[in-house]
Amino acid sequence: MLQDPSLPSRSVLCASDIRPLEAVILYDALLPNTESRLMEALHEIDPEESSFTNTFRAARYALVEVGLCASDLVWRRAIREYTAGGNDDDDPIFEIANKIRDLVKNWVFAMPNLNLSSRGFNVTPKFVQLIHVLKSCGAYGDKFRGIVLVQRSEVATIMVDIIRTMIDELAFVRPCALVSELLVADGHEQRELLDNFASGKYNLFILIKALEDIDLPRANVFIRYNLFESQLSYAFACAHTIVPDGHLIHMAEKGNDLHRRILQEYSGPAVDARWIEMVFQGGNSPVPSCPLKETGNPYPSDEETAHRISIGDSVNGGRLSEGDALIAVFRIAASLQRDISNLSLHPLFAVHPIPSMGGVQQFVCTVTLPPGLPLQTIQGPPRFTPAHARRSGAYRFCLRLFEFSSLDYRLIYPLHRSDDNGYANPSLLKSDLVSGNSCYMRKRPDFWVNSLRIPEERLFPVVISVGNPEGSSEPYAPIIILTRQPLPHLEPFKLFFYGVFATVKNARGPAIIFDGERLNDLHSYTLRICRTIANKAFACSLEKMAYFIAPLLPSRAKDFSCFNMTDLRDAVDWQAVARANSNYVTRFSSDNLRDPNEFEDAVIQDRLVEFTRRCYVVRLRLDLSPMSKPPDSPREAEYENILEYCKARRKGFQGLQDNNQPLIEVSKAAAVLNRLNPVHKPFIETNKTGPKYLIPELCGKCTIPASIYRTALLLPSITRRIDDFLIVKELNAQFFANMILEQHLLSAVFAPSATFETDYERLELLGDSFLKYFSSVYVFVFNPALSEGALHKARQHIISNKVLTQCGLSIGLPSYIQGKTFSCKLWQPPNFTVQDVSPQHLGGSNNVTSSSGNGGIANDTKTQAPVNDTNSSTTQLTSHSKTKHKAPDDNITQWLGDKTIADVAEAIIGAAYLSGGRDVALRVIKTLRLPVADVEQWEDFRRKALAPPSNVTPRLRGGTLSAVEGIIGVSFKYPHLLSQALTHGSIHGYENTCYERLEFLGDAVLDFLVVRHVFNRDDHMSPGAMTLLKSAMVSNSALAAVCVRTGLHAYLLYESYTLANSIQSYAEQLETRRQEEHQKAIRDGRPPGQYWLDMEPPKILSDIVESIIGALYISDGFTSDGVELMFRKILEPFYDQHITIKTLSHHPTKILFEIMQTQGCQQFSIEKEKLGETQGTRCDVIVHDILLASATESTGYIAGRMASTAALDALEGDPSFMAHNCSCRNRTQMGKKDYKNRLEKMLADLEEGQNVTTEEDHNDDMEDQLFEHS
Repeated sequence: MLQDPSLPSRSVLCASDIRPLEAVILYDALLPNTESRLMEALHEIDPEESSFTNTFRAARYALVEVGLCASDLVWRRAIREYTAGGNDDDDPIFEIANKIRDLVKNWVFAMPNLNLSSRGFNVTPKFVQLIHVLKSCGAYGDKFRGIVLVQRSEVATIMVDIIRTMIDELAFVRPCALVSELLVADGHEQRELLDNFASGKYNLFILIKALEDIDLPRANVFIRYNLFESQLSYAFACAHTIVPDGHLIHMAEKGNDLHRRILQEYSGPAVDARWIEMVFQGGNSPVPSCPLKETGNPYPSDEETAHRISIGDSVNGGRLSEGDALIAVFRIAASLQRDISNLSLHPLFAVHPIPSMGGVQQFVCTVTLPPGLPLQTIQGPPRFTPAHARRSGAYRFCLRLFEFSSLDYRLIYPLHRSDDNGYANPSLLKSDLVSGNSCYMRKRPDFWVNSLRIPEERLFPVVISVGNPEGSSEPYAPIIILTRQPLPHLEPFKLFFYGVFATVKNARGPAIIFDGERLNDLHSYTLRICRTIANKAFACSLEKMAYFIAPLLPSRAKDFSCFNMTDLRDAVDWQAVARANSNYVTRFSSDNLRDPNEFEDAVIQDRLVEFTRRCYVVRLRLDLSPMSKPPDSPREAEYENILEYCKARRKGFQGLQDNNQPLIEVSKAAAVLNRLNPVHKPFIETNKTGPKYLIPELCGKCTIPASIYRTALLLPSITRRIDDFLIVKELNAQFFANMILEQHLLSAVFAPSATFETDYERLELLGDSFLKYFSSVYVFVFNPALSEGALHKARQHIISNKVLTQCGLSIGLPSYIQGKTFSCKLWQPPNFTVQDVSPQHLGGSNNVTSSSGNGGIANDTKTQAPVNDTNSSTTQLTSHSKTKHKAPDDNITQWLGDKTIADVAEAIIGAAYLSGGRDVALRVIKTLRLPVADVEQWEDFRRKALAPPSNVTPRLRGGTLSAVEGIIGVSFKYPHLLSQALTHGSIHGYENTCYERLEFLGDAVLDFLVVRHVFNRDDHMSPGAMTLLKSAMVSNSALAAVCVRTGLHAYLLYESYTLANSIQSYAEQLETRRQEEHQKAIRDGRPPGQYWLDMEPPKILSDIVESIIGALYISDGFTSDGVELMFRKILEPFYDQHITIKTLSHHPTKILFEIMQTQGCQQFSIEKEKLGETQGTRCDVIVHDILLASATESTGYIAGRMASTAALDALEGDPSFMAHNCSCRNRTQMGKKDYKNRLEKMLADLEEGQNVTTEEDHNDDMEDQLFEHS
């Protein structure tokens, strides 16, 4: 059986107790063909496919999967089932539909032709192979039972139609298409189907993947017509096949690397047998403690899924149906069982019959997951089939997790993935030909748009806690953000204050249902908070408000945690909400002016208007009164007392009721600031002196407490960071199947110009080196005849910035890049608008509005001037200030250079490598659409590479192989590759097999290993310092020193007397230099430095190291295992001893200067002071007015060296120092020539005893030496 000679196949796996016999049937690739004549005629009638849209789509699927014949037959079936929806002859769609119906009805349809050599061949080679497989199943006779698994229902139904016409070839086959969801839910339908399969009425099921979990009898042959990236799908296939005599057939395209990868990763030995056993038992067994690999792609059988019950995800717009929920629960269970020590012994799905109602048997399913979630067990609703009971139980479990805000959005597949649709429009608005920059629309999170599509009274709380970054005397109260859909898990993040940072933590709680009155209260309170902190007349209707703000009760604010959040409805401080909604400010009661409690946790304002400056209460000063003149309050210095100041400066002042009332000592409340920028900007005093003491009778008390107000001022930064997280999650889901760790992807999309805590620079360096490594291997393997120079040129077609930019544009990457500093002044919640501001709100009146009703909010919420709707690409603003008209446009657009787009693409590749190694990075490279065909996984390089035969390389000298292997610590599987690596082009007859190609490959491999070593060794080092180290490590002189130091140069094969003398002379001089440097280092108490710098080595010495690396890499099957051992044995110790920041050159001041240059810093200096004849000279390294390092020595030169060395140590110990203190890169940059001139002057001044500075001097002509940084 299955021995038809026309079937090219290979065995995959022998039968076992749980697995059937497996084989792969290969078929030829589908040749690019045009549409059938029928489709061409249909497109003439309806070129836009406005009528029969689904049928057009189904016909295309059938064309690809089955062939031209199937594509036409789809139309015949569709027209038979078509019923005109109306008689409006004037309707163009109706007229087109009638024309299409008439055309198809009168069309002469061709029968399927399986003859590959015939001109009338009208099926696919894949379908031909399927028919051959089915023919071979005739040996089973009446016992034959088969299942063919396909993805789409259209393909299944048309496949049955075609097979039924093939009476001569497949007379014994009686097919039936299983495409109806009734087979899951209807017990009668399912029993009838099983009876027909058992009796032989049907002996071949064409099954769609969406129904692969239904309970079916086991078949003799199970054919996977389509392959899926799902180990569960493979397990279902095994469970549907008889063992040990059944056959599981995988159909794969010849030479298709994607199909090969799917077979390797998602079938056969890659799938643990325990998952197959569990699926066979219907999930009625404990969850195995072994990995389960799933992409999460549900592979929908049709496009119409809106009618199904489902859970919507607002992050990526996907939906989770009952069928998808079953797979989701398997994935959740697998991840939980791997992460805990106490394994769950309960069955995952336990299906039980329940007493029948009306004579119809029903089932319920109990779902039990391993510990680790807010709920562990749940029982599903009664259903008429076990399969439907499992689905419904899984769906109810996912729904409850969703209501607990604990359903991972990554379990829900996006509706539109990049591999299906792509992004042809990168939102390019305009370009500047002079600068080379272009303006793009910035991506806004889809979450807020999606969450508003289903209006609900149910809200999902997230408690935001900041801590007290400015001390316990200035507390920041936790607040609640209530969203319409659950926010995904958000990692804690930092906000930056002056010299310190605070970590923002969040805890999600279960859904809360509010009645209409409470929703209105939350709506008004959110408006009050946003209007107060922004001092803008914000307005937004309840229906459009994307999220709400609520205060916590003080008793609950002290000890909230994720374990104490079962219901937060009662934790909301509704009294505080009511106070804030009543009015924006209240007057102090004359009876309580001397009560300190009245002023506790208070924000006050000396003008009784909505939009004004505010102050925090420091304390109530009972020792002072309006008749006092406090010496520490300069504002009233020119007046006899504070009361006289009020008489002179306060318009319409009519005196006080109580001249002896105490004063309030206050401090200025900061405005909304960008707390995402780590650069410390000290407070700048202004000429306008603010108040330090205020008179209670003349002040208003803000209805928002100070602790809430402080936290509310952080909302712009907090919500912006939440948006950043959401955008990154979208990017990861839409393009990269969530393969990249989010913390790395977040850094990868942030340009340095955005001035956030992290940016892409370190990742870009790693990604750049990996891309060079990958592309070098790629061109080496697929161009075996190219010379080294041609390989360099071929590699440029992959790694050039132009190619990277074009690929980034093709998927719409620029919209996701964050290239601008967050402007807190432009902050505006989604769908909020800004009104015209009345004189009352601006301060035209000091009268407090009535405290009754809604305190003025009712009038404020009239939407007049839309500013920035979430879905809108245009913005408007009604304002008294003309200069603000373009500000919102700047907030939703950004200018990016082509290099920035290329850098981000490389950074994403680096992030992918850190997340999952080289295969994940390779998958991301392909997702970015770089021109690399014919490779799906790294193992493909080994299969497709052509190594030079051993008979075209010279013979190694005796003992060379063992000696070299002893030096590098690795054995060669193919020694002739080492011979090629050691062969110089001077040997006659072997010019074409010398080491040059190997050196090209080894150079790229070494470059990547070095960058990875520096990246991991100095995990916080600045990109500039990393680049300096990498350049020093891979330089020809450093590699030549390694070659001589290890003795590899002694085994080089060459025929050149001049070359021999050159190598011997260099080796002798190098050893002398090495000994001298080590002696100096011991004497100076420092590590030995780069003793090889002043010598020019023969290039062959560095080439030999790289060529040996290339040869070893090929010998190990294009894996880096052996190369990494060699790196760790001879290169890593050498680098760690001789090439560090401290030993990077002979003068540490030069290295310090180069680091400052790469950082773009212009405000640093080395200042020298002579302390006296006997006390020596002191040198200080100053960066942005901060003393970074200092040293005192006998001479200025030595002190400068020591201070620079100490500064390098300080930067190495605090890698974030420059990011937190230097913002020069965002301003005008200094040219390289200017830096060089200043360095020379600095070194000369150190010798001469003068002060050395690079600070900007606005009194000279430095502007002429600066250039605009693009």
